[in-house]
Amino acid sequence: MGKSDRPCSGRLFSHGIPGIRKGGWGNRVRRRLVTLLLCTFALTALSGLSVAPAAAAPTCRVGAYVTDLYGLEVSPRTINADFWLWSVCPSATLDATRRLEFVNATSVTQSDRSVEKVGNEYWSQVKVSGTFRQQFDLSEYPFDRQDVRIQVEDSEFNSSQFAYIADTADSGYDHAINLEGFKIRGFGVRVVTHTYRTSFGDPHITRGKNSEYSQFVIALKLERDDLAGFIRQAWPAYVGFLISFISYWIWAPEFLTVLGARFGILGASLFSVVVSMRAAGLTGTSFGVTLVDQIHLATLLYTLVGVGCTTYILWSWSRTERRALVRRTNTVVAVTTTAIYLIANAVSIGFAVT
Repeated sequence: MGKSDRPCSGRLFSHGIPGIRKGGWGNRVRRRLVTLLLCTFALTALSGLSVAPAAAAPTCRVGAYVTDLYGLEVSPRTINADFWLWSVCPSATLDATRRLEFVNATSVTQSDRSVEKVGNEYWSQVKVSGTFRQQFDLSEYPFDRQDVRIQVEDSEFNSSQFAYIADTADSGYDHAINLEGFKIRGFGVRVVTHTYRTSFGDPHITRGKNSEYSQFVIALKLERDDLAGFIRQAWPAYVGFLISFISYWIWAPEFLTVLGARFGILGASLFSVVVSMRAAGLTGTSFGVTLVDQIHLATLLYTLVGVGCTTYILWSWSRTERRALVRRTNTVVAVTTTAIYLIANAVSIGFAVT
């Protein structure tokens, strides 16, 4: 079709329109008005047409009830869970409990499966017990909060072939669960779309394209509030801090007579803090630095400053005219570093607890 033959072209209406004669300014205006009206009518008619939507993927309503949580392990980052999983589907062949893939499971067993037709729907359920990998964050240990997730996908159908619908009304957990050291502060189930950067060789998917799967997620929020454990692990660091603080006030007119005592106290403080940190902390592991580690490291730094201050005094003491300045420097360093240490501890603990 050429430009002159387009439906809304003015040239198309320049011939053979009743009541309109060629020539004249008025005729051109009338032709344009007719053209505008016809175009408006055509666009209105086209806008009323709708493209038929693609057929939606079949769905099943899926829910879960957690009956037990136990065996939370920090080092392998796992937790054990027992729960019931159910699905309500429009047909028996669509039963979602027969195609379960637990994405973050180390090991899992299924038992007590049952299927029952209720009206026009098929209700199936299965009991699941397993060990599930987690991403624990211990930066605020022992006042840490952990998000536990159990991720379930269909092992056969992608999201264009099947999708979950979360049964939020009936899902939940047993409030009698007693997970040592933790309290359950939240629970929820949701459905997300998990994208894999591969087609898994599926001929139905264009090569190089991503594949997507409907994923059912069971999420629990855990909170640890172990004040006794915190005191048990942190008190050696605070004892080391007090020992180092006392060393600043060991003084005599002839400072060299107490030099050995001052270095001895600082050395004992360093030793006790290092031993305590190795026993109680997780520094040097893949878990990063915990709150307890931060306190030990701050105490180490505080003690090392004390060692540096004592060394400075020893170096300057031979110059008699500088002894008064050295004494003032010792006091300023003691007060400043102590204030910084206490404020940093208060802030760190405050953030972890709140």
